[in-house]
Amino acid sequence: MSPPAADQPARDPFVPDERVEALLIATPPGWEEVALGNLHATMSDHAHAEKKAALSALSLLNANPARDELVYKMGKLAREEIRHLDQVIGHMRRRGWSLLADRPDRFAGALLSERRGGGAEGLCDRLLVAALIEARSWERLNLLGRALRSAGDVELGEFYGELARSEAGHYRVFVELADAECPGVDVHGRLSELAQVEAGVIADLPHEPRIH
Repeated sequence: MSPPAADQPARDPFVPDERVEALLIATPPGWEEVALGNLHATMSDHAHAEKKAALSALSLLNANPARDELVYKMGKLAREEIRHLDQVIGHMRRRGWSLLADRPDRFAGALLSERRGGGAEGLCDRLLVAALIEARSWERLNLLGRALRSAGDVELGEFYGELARSEAGHYRVFVELADAECPGVDVHGRLSELAQVEAGVIADLPHEPRIH
């Protein structure tokens, strides 16, 4: 990915490597405390996020049946997201917690509103928005895992640390698919544009006990 232009914000050093290179800023301080303060709500929101990720992957597969590589990778990703959903619900059940009602996701909604129409540009945007959601999920799950370990909940903290690594891998899958499936589109230029939008949304949203 090309370095940001002079009028773009420099990427924060919190991004460790190219697995999530599109992220421009870190979550403002204090989110971890809010997430731990109502862990039931945070985990319930995470379960819904995994559900929606699986549904999104299946929707992409359904809309592009002739794109063999996309179909294969979205099928695999949907299976992984369903497994993560099952694991999160399992951890909740061990705490005696039920799944709470899903709530509108302002973060994802703001990114989805930036998508262009059909054709190669529309597919590119759909893949890149998914990539950015996965990248931010990497950061949030990593933060949550570290906070849980610091609070003494080592088992759940390790679980979230492992999930964070999966989210980083999913980010790369979506970016690589955009490169492969959208010839003629400036994929990385568009990723930079969407990353600026994502950074603005993260900076403006209040902290809540949810993953996004």
